[in-house]
Amino acid sequence: MRKIMLTSLAPVALTAAFAAPALAGNLEEPVVEEVVTAPAPVVDYGSDWTGFYGGLSLGTGSGSIETDAGDADFDINNSFGAQAGYLWDNGSLVYGGELAYQSLQLDADGAEEDGDVFALKGRIGYDAGQFLPYATAGFANLNVDGESGDGYVLGAGLEYAATENIRVRGEYLNHQFDDFGDTDGVDVKADTFSIGLNYAF
Repeated sequence: MRKIMLTSLAPVALTAAFAAPALAGNLEEPVVEEVVTAPAPVVDYGSDWTGFYGGLSLGTGSGSIETDAGDADFDINNSFGAQAGYLWDNGSLVYGGELAYQSLQLDADGAEEDGDVFALKGRIGYDAGQFLPYATAGFANLNVDGESGDGYVLGAGLEYAATENIRVRGEYLNHQFDDFGDTDGVDVKADTFSIGLNYAF
């Protein structure tokens, strides 16, 4: 009797043993959701040019003195300057004003003289993101060896916003001073090229 029961229970036990893994395999695997990371925001420095700025410049150039007796050329070996101004960014149009100073070292055939130029200029440019191409023009005053004369200055430049506050620019200026030193027929002309570094507040 006991043999019969053991014999009849053996197939049932084997069936259960083989069925257990099958049941385990039918469990649903957990769904792993993919984590979506947002891209880092792109910082667009220099797209807003509005505000005060100030900085320094270094340049060189050349010029001439025109008189009834003839012309004399001179070189500008060194030009050290400082500038400050304010800009308004009105969409694609940028405009403002600037007060600038330049210390000039003039060399005319080995004879050196020091000069100073003060200028009040207007600026107008195009907002190209980090770049600002612009034109400039205004009034200027030149002092050389005790002589003084008023005139005008005009030119163009390109400014680059390296960071939100640091701006680098290159600028060309043409200076015209007619009847310099209140002397009729004595005209001074000069072209300068400078590189400047500005800090925007």
